[in-house]
Amino acid sequence: MNIKRFFNLLIFFSCILSSSFSAPKIILKLDDFMVKDGQCGCIPTLDYLKLKQIKAAFGAVVMRVDSTVQQVWSPYMEAKNDRGEKLFEIWHHGWDHKKPEFLGTGYDYQKKHFDQANDLILKYLGIQMHTFGSPHNISDEETNQVIFENPNYKVFMLSSKVPSTNNGILYIDNRVNMENGTGNPQFDYFKEEYFKHKEEYKDYMILQGHPSMWTVEKLEEFKKIVDFLIAEGCEFVLPYEYYLKTKAPKKPF
Repeated sequence: MNIKRFFNLLIFFSCILSSSFSAPKIILKLDDFMVKDGQCGCIPTLDYLKLKQIKAAFGAVVMRVDSTVQQVWSPYMEAKNDRGEKLFEIWHHGWDHKKPEFLGTGYDYQKKHFDQANDLILKYLGIQMHTFGSPHNISDEETNQVIFENPNYKVFMLSSKVPSTNNGILYIDNRVNMENGTGNPQFDYFKEEYFKHKEEYKDYMILQGHPSMWTVEKLEEFKKIVDFLIAEGCEFVLPYEYYLKTKAPKKPF
């Protein structure tokens, strides 16, 4: 075998190995963010992520957000990493988070709740949301219709009713648990879940958490999870960013 052929084969097999062992992208889906009188229980988590330059998406329960939200959340919404990329995305997590809010409640009810929440975030923060995640991860066909009618929305996280036909919305559902019970992140538990799904979810994984419930000790467990994922070579991405990179229609030259 001549040297040129040898190096070509070496490059070929290196590419195969690199593809086989590439780490999944990570979407941090952080739920139940609220602000009242300038107070938000999720600030320690946001501060940590901002310091580490880790991208994360947090969902607002909009009825539980008041006008002080701008002074509380704006520093995070404006935060960028060293490459000039946004660190945080705010996503639509319903109006009142009642169970069920988006299952069996009818089109008119869901439309009203969806629009109220969308419009209030736009009013308070001047931000148009692009991603939706239903409270308790339960939804129905009416939910899909409501989201489809607002062309600003492109991503639905953890839908329980994915339509059989393509409606232009990206449904992302590769959930890997990092909380062993709501509000209880556990590093060892997460590692088992991660390796259980690693071969199945090669493109991306969604990790759901509830930072408003995290004590100092629980936040430390979350930090271990983040450090582990960094060591694995995972890239943290935002839901809408993932849509733009993978599913958005490409403009012609």
